[in-house]
Amino acid sequence: MVQPANPSLQRTGVTFAAELAFEDIHLHYGDVHTLKGISLTAKPGEILCLLGPSGSGKTSLLRMAAGLEQQTSGQVKMNGRVIAGDTVFTPPEKRSVGLMFQDFALFPHMTILDNVRFGLRGMSATDANREALAAIRRVGLEHHLKSYPHVLSGGEQQRVALARALAPRPSGILMDEPFSGLDTRLKDSVRAETLAILRETRATAIVVTHDAEEAMRMGDRIALLDRGEIIQAGTAQDIYHAPNPLFVAGFFSELNTFSSACRNGVVDTPLGTFACPDRAEGRPMIVA
Repeated sequence: MVQPANPSLQRTGVTFAAELAFEDIHLHYGDVHTLKGISLTAKPGEILCLLGPSGSGKTSLLRMAAGLEQQTSGQVKMNGRVIAGDTVFTPPEKRSVGLMFQDFALFPHMTILDNVRFGLRGMSATDANREALAAIRRVGLEHHLKSYPHVLSGGEQQRVALARALAPRPSGILMDEPFSGLDTRLKDSVRAETLAILRETRATAIVVTHDAEEAMRMGDRIALLDRGEIIQAGTAQDIYHAPNPLFVAGFFSELNTFSSACRNGVVDTPLGTFACPDRAEGRPMIVA
């Protein structure tokens, strides 16, 4: 069980949140057009969820923000400055972003303290220890400082990975399906604790997920992708109550659909008739 963080413990430092923007991003793998003109902005301090089925391009977009992938064309910007473009490519270590992988990617031969301290090499040993300890305390694992990853549960490993990503106080944190490896009961509590930590540190966060409920729970905004394009973007409330097109509605809830046609301004279904005043007479329709 994940215990709420103790308010008396030292807090993780607050970061200066960045704006992360993608402008007309295209990505090709040979003949495969993976991303098709993606334009999207994560505002400072915002949690933006990239949602979509497998193969929709959401992880590729995240890897571009991290500097692990280079787009075919378009630009990635941080606070208005180009960090990846036709003639510019800022390496990952100079982007001030923290990255959490789906499998946590902890070093098995290092203690928890050493894992979290790993990304703080630009600091003195004293400063690195202080920042690593603060991050570990914030996720409630100070009793595991000298433990190795293999003795921790999946939820504890996830929190170590979060501490390591947050320890350098990045301007943005990028999370690739961070809860997919956890069981259902543990997932809810770890997700709630992670959300609380992200709110406290105020870092801009981009979270990749294929779970619509998870996106609605976590995201200030959601961008739903399919086949390399953004199908709809907005708040959870906007998308859920005004899905467009039908693919979006089907992604957020189970649907019953009926084939019919517009006749005399209405469409007939087994559940009753519904107005279709803006549809042509006789036009085939799917009613959901």
